[in-house]
Amino acid sequence: MARMEFKCPKCKKLNRIVIMGDDSGKFPRTCVGCDSDLEIELTKQGKELRVILISDEINTNVAKVVPKDYKQYEGKVPETSEKTAMVKIISLLIFTAALMGLMTGGLLFTVPDQYDGVEKIKIGIVVKNSTTTLENAIILVDSQEINQTYFGNGSYDIFLKPGKYKIEVRVPLHKNCTMDVYIPLQDNNLTLVEINQGLEGVNQFTFNMQEGEGNTNLGENTYSLMLNWCPGIMFVFSLIGVWGAWVTYTLQSYKYAQIGAFFSILAMGFLVVGPILGFIALVLLPKIKNMFNRSF
Repeated sequence: MARMEFKCPKCKKLNRIVIMGDDSGKFPRTCVGCDSDLEIELTKQGKELRVILISDEINTNVAKVVPKDYKQYEGKVPETSEKTAMVKIISLLIFTAALMGLMTGGLLFTVPDQYDGVEKIKIGIVVKNSTTTLENAIILVDSQEINQTYFGNGSYDIFLKPGKYKIEVRVPLHKNCTMDVYIPLQDNNLTLVEINQGLEGVNQFTFNMQEGEGNTNLGENTYSLMLNWCPGIMFVFSLIGVWGAWVTYTLQSYKYAQIGAFFSILAMGFLVVGPILGFIALVLLPKIKNMFNRSF
């Protein structure tokens, strides 16, 4: 009878085994530290123990061969490199469209309220009420009265540099009427060719007066609304597009990739360039649909 010690290969805890009468052989044991199943092999000389984790032995002895009755694959080998390149291309298209949206939103956000060093342009003001055009109107720009020229039929001309203004019109027996406008950069005397009149909301603004006392506000023209709201909306849509590009690159979700591509179009980067790139990405996405981890 002999008592021998050995270390568990897994937890390194010292174990003991008592050999009774056998000078060689294999003996199953359980580690007292981690409960791992061990196989203890005693050498022929009876002086050395070899310890093996049974789970390791099983893994090593498993034959890693294909069963003979399996039919050999005869289809086309998947072109992994080409598909991976397609994933990168689509991701880049979505990201570029979204980045253009961020840049365009930033440019709109930094548009100045007024342009220095630019010549004044002619702005048409049309003043009328529900029944007729009005004379004797007083026009104020940013609360200051401005020189004006009356041409009849309620039409007045003033001269302003491109920029953001608050125009107020006052007419006797009518409520004071105000409008927030943004006049974009443009050629002077820009008109519709056929009828020779200014472009409404660009270099011509119509004030519909109401009889009585008090004040009315006509809100903002289209350009003013764009400058107030578009930068923030474009930033949000662009960030969703950037997220969609990352989802596409990591192949996380096909539906989320579609959402990201769609919002990269809505970001309106460089007006038309970004939407074109986003649309191309949206069209190409079905080609890699099966590569995504999930379809939702």
